[in-house]
Amino acid sequence: MSRLLGLGIDVGTTNTKVALVAAPESAADGTVELLAVAAAPTPEPAALDRVLRELTVRALATARRSEGDPRAPGARPGPAPVPLAVGVASMAETGVPLDAGGHPLGPWLRWDGQRAAAEAAALADRLGVTALFEATGVRPSAKVPLATLAWLAAHDPGRRAALARWAGVADLAALRLTGELVTDHTLAGRSMAYRLPPAGAALPTAFDADLLAEVGLRPEHLPRVAGPGAVAGTVRPGSWVAAGLRAGTPVVVAGHDHAVGAWAAGVRAPGTTADSIGTAEAVCTVLSADPVRADVARAGMSLVRTVAGRPALLAGSSSAGAMVRWWLEHEAAGSAADDLFAAVAALPPADRPDPADPAAPVVLPYVSGRQTPDPDPTARVRVLDRGDRGPVALAAAMVDGLALQARWMLDMQLRLGAAADPELRPERLVVLGGPASRNTAWMRAKAEAGPVPVRLVDCAEPVAAGAALLALHRAGLLDPDDPPVLPALGGLPDGHPLPAPRPDADAALARFVRAARAAAVPDDTRYPTPGGHP
Repeated sequence: MSRLLGLGIDVGTTNTKVALVAAPESAADGTVELLAVAAAPTPEPAALDRVLRELTVRALATARRSEGDPRAPGARPGPAPVPLAVGVASMAETGVPLDAGGHPLGPWLRWDGQRAAAEAAALADRLGVTALFEATGVRPSAKVPLATLAWLAAHDPGRRAALARWAGVADLAALRLTGELVTDHTLAGRSMAYRLPPAGAALPTAFDADLLAEVGLRPEHLPRVAGPGAVAGTVRPGSWVAAGLRAGTPVVVAGHDHAVGAWAAGVRAPGTTADSIGTAEAVCTVLSADPVRADVARAGMSLVRTVAGRPALLAGSSSAGAMVRWWLEHEAAGSAADDLFAAVAALPPADRPDPADPAAPVVLPYVSGRQTPDPDPTARVRVLDRGDRGPVALAAAMVDGLALQARWMLDMQLRLGAAADPELRPERLVVLGGPASRNTAWMRAKAEAGPVPVRLVDCAEPVAAGAALLALHRAGLLDPDDPPVLPALGGLPDGHPLPAPRPDADAALARFVRAARAAAVPDDTRYPTPGGHP
């Protein structure tokens, strides 16, 4: 079986990774192998191209050394690996103005800057919150680029006057690789400047002229939008060839990091769900038909398209890894995370709180509000019915709370999807990303919470690997009907089998939701009330 080499780039909020991947032609021939990864803190725009080239040199060198057997006498490194395609994924809702020469003007205007709240509110007042969501599938907020562009005109007129083009993060990387300014529809769809088409219609290849006119711009100021399956361009001669790529290699703007990781993990068909866990948690369910957009907006979710163009629902919770950090600070001071979770995983079943038991503790994991379902920016962490439970049992209840919040998001997505297509059936939940997916206690709680079987992705860099895989796919090098997927664990991270959903999982969820809806204020004034809302 031949191995196809792809290079994947993932420019994240904190770190940037470049991965070299080997893939079979189809899923039937095996799974994807991560050969090498190089990482660095995410640079500002002016340094992005240099840092990406340096990481590429490191990743290719690591893979080359691994081709030889260092134990053999006179061993030499193997031949230099040659990627056949390059894919770039990135965080969404982040970009930078470019001058007429294509040079960045200042630092990133990032999704988490919270600078454009007033501009988002003004757009919502002028155009209508419901109308904006109906048009774009995105709720007006401080992080959307359309609001950021309005902020730029009001607060940084010099930079706005010099703006010739606007580039998202992945777009700027692809521009340096190919000379073409192109974005992916999954990134455009997070901007609130890209109009979702009616159900069944083709995705637009440009940003929306009417929405951009609200901030004094035209579609030609923004990148061209590549649709599903499109290639952005090819590697041009010059510095990237010196870094180890061949001129003419296809380059793909793979898209929004969540969407890319989900596709690579096998979340492609209606009824499949990706659960991406890091500091925050994103749950994305693929649908067979567009739901009622107003219902999606009321639920606090976004209507998006997958990398293949299918409708999907995206829900977010700011409290995943952030909740674990909060718990270690407020409830388990002095404990290391690994030790605490190992103790939770080792709890005998008789000592574990039953989340369906009316007397068991309930932990509402809302460090900074609840975005969805039933959006509530004032929601905060609460520990209910703690009784005389010890710290390990309470930590187990916290893990159950995280799992049940994710289950609530999934259930709402399935309900919205089934309203549009009564034949929609939940298939599986695929968990990927970060230390959480290697946390036995957390993954056991997630599997037991139901309602569908769980698959745990076994890949340290699913987005970077997914970008490489998607690039090979769009370059026409993989089986178009059965492209390979990232590998999965055979069970829990500790080697035990994944449990089936608990028989009383629905009752546990109902109890959790009742507690979440009834909670209004923290029950313990020792805990500070953090500001902000995702």
